[in-house]
Amino acid sequence: MAAMRSAGVPVSLVNVRTRDGVALNGVLVEPRGRRRAAFIWVHGLGSTFAGGQPLIGVLSRRLTAAGIAYLKCDTRGHSIVARAGRRLGGAAFERFGESVRDVRAMVDFARRAGYRRVILAGHSTGANKVLHYMARIRDRRVAGLVLLGPVSDIAGEIKRVGARELRRRVAVAERIARRDPDALVPRAFGFYSARRYLSLYRTGEAEDVFPYYRPDGRWSALRRVRVPLAVLVGSRDEYLDRPAAALIEAFARNATAARSFTGRVIPRARHGFAGREEALARALVRWVARPPARPRAARRRGGGRAAASAG
Repeated sequence: MAAMRSAGVPVSLVNVRTRDGVALNGVLVEPRGRRRAAFIWVHGLGSTFAGGQPLIGVLSRRLTAAGIAYLKCDTRGHSIVARAGRRLGGAAFERFGESVRDVRAMVDFARRAGYRRVILAGHSTGANKVLHYMARIRDRRVAGLVLLGPVSDIAGEIKRVGARELRRRVAVAERIARRDPDALVPRAFGFYSARRYLSLYRTGEAEDVFPYYRPDGRWSALRRVRVPLAVLVGSRDEYLDRPAAALIEAFARNATAARSFTGRVIPRARHGFAGREEALARALVRWVARPPARPRAARRRGGGRAAASAG
């Protein structure tokens, strides 16, 4: 580790290695006294561990003051194109299922650093990844799960280009993928391989874990989560196709096995929470310090209710 100081926050640069040998660079900010827990932040599509520095500074200061470490690492989907071992990764080429290896490596690292309690948080596509991880692995080392800006890529793209056009684009990507899954889709679709495009935008893929846009959505991943769960959404998230409170209500209805559920709408916040870092950090630190218990009546299937507040 190389120690450094950024924005008044003492940090260490770290390198986390997955079980299949992919190196993930990251940043670790640790409390000076008692180590209560580690808060792991998994970034979104094409981002990096160094992205969102104002939020890193605000959140890590508040967490460490409460005795909680902050860890944020690259995933193999960082940047637009990156190396992922022997293959191409980055937002354009990553394979969603392999994100399980990245998240597991971060949890392993936090435990080796001495933190017995781990809180797993994912922002944007990172929210898809941490939910998929907990549904697949059910890692007992994880004491709580936080989904930040958990917006369906499919719903967002339908809002942007329309359902009919998205169906056409998916059909084009399917034809390309049959010839070569790593071939690029037409530039108008975005800079993605055919495989990556289908993972993002084809209904029923493993990445499609937020099916609120479908009346018959099964929510199978969310319904497997048993740890305390928090969902935070900006009231002005530009990718939403419905009010933020309605999105949180959809999560609350389907978090049927979670030990507790908390929903928060961060007023005036967009998808990346820029300019609303303090409000987000306050909400997160309060929840991490003491995730509330779900009332007995709300534990029944479909009985959960969301709390929409400023956080």
